[in-house]
Amino acid sequence: MMVALLSLGTVGCSTGAKLRGQAKEIQALNETIHERAYRCAPHEIAIAESSVEFGLYELNQGDFVRARNHIYRAEEHAKKADKMSDFDECRDQAVAMQVEKTPTVEVAEAKPQPKDQDGDGLLDNEDQCPMDPEDIDGFEDEDGCPDDDNDGDGIADVTDQCPFVKEDVDGFRDEDGCPEFDNDFDGIADLNDQCAGKPEDFDGYQDEDGCPETDNDADGIADMLDKCPLEAEDYDGDVDDDGCPEERKLVKVEGDQIKLNEKVHFKTAKSDILPQSYPLLNEVAEVLAANPTIKVRIEGHTDSRGSDRYNQKLSDERAASVVQYLVGRGIDSSRMLSKGFGEDRPIEDNATKAGRAANRRVEIHITER
Repeated sequence: MMVALLSLGTVGCSTGAKLRGQAKEIQALNETIHERAYRCAPHEIAIAESSVEFGLYELNQGDFVRARNHIYRAEEHAKKADKMSDFDECRDQAVAMQVEKTPTVEVAEAKPQPKDQDGDGLLDNEDQCPMDPEDIDGFEDEDGCPDDDNDGDGIADVTDQCPFVKEDVDGFRDEDGCPEFDNDFDGIADLNDQCAGKPEDFDGYQDEDGCPETDNDADGIADMLDKCPLEAEDYDGDVDDDGCPEERKLVKVEGDQIKLNEKVHFKTAKSDILPQSYPLLNEVAEVLAANPTIKVRIEGHTDSRGSDRYNQKLSDERAASVVQYLVGRGIDSSRMLSKGFGEDRPIEDNATKAGRAANRRVEIHITER
């Protein structure tokens, strides 16, 4: 007859005393069925007996979760062993052989029982580490060998908060055994974060690189104090501590063009810039300095007087002259391209004096921001 056991049920909230009582019930069952179980269910009884011992050990250590798991496993295998050995042939009885025509009784020699030297519930003939008990933690428990570092990250499972996931070992919280995929918690994965240890400031300026920009416009005034964090201060002696460039009167950025409110004046039929245009070009340089990422194409245009070849050459030289002036004001030449169009792109009628004057011009187009 099978021996009944009280079901463990849910033990997540059980007290140590209750778990200990359940363990004693399982031990009592194991003792009752020990002999017959080792004949017919040696694997199950071995696991049942070792698991209840592990459970009691964990209870003594104060780890109710591990204790519950071991006791649950012990109950399961104890029931199996009871059921598998509940037959007459499994019970302890002398096996006699009657020799014909003689009263002599010979008792059959019992087969040696399989051993479990490390007491981990796995018989030695199935245990790859018969002298070292399996740790039974849900990781490769069937081989009989204890696995002290399941995820192979160099942090022992006993101190590893994530024993099944490798630590990423990047200098940030490496001692907990858990990988941190976004060290600075800015929402940008470390794999794509150029500043994995500093959170992005998300102010609309280069937010995709993961690095905080404390002075977006690089004018030397921190964004937290800068009233115009995306426009560089012009340092012209007029309110230079607010971070905002003062309004310019001669140039204006409109769409993809830097509009000139005055003409660039050159010597007649030459590319020499007249001094009266220096303030205009100085403001152009300020705009370029305040917007260090933009690149421009500086165009030269002429009226229709003179030959096509002459006008093309003159427009090329005047555009190049403007570039050279801006380089002299500190603008990198790699940001500027000069190109002459001669008389090919008039904006007014070359038949009139006013029209020809309008067609002689310099235009500045933004090609890259």
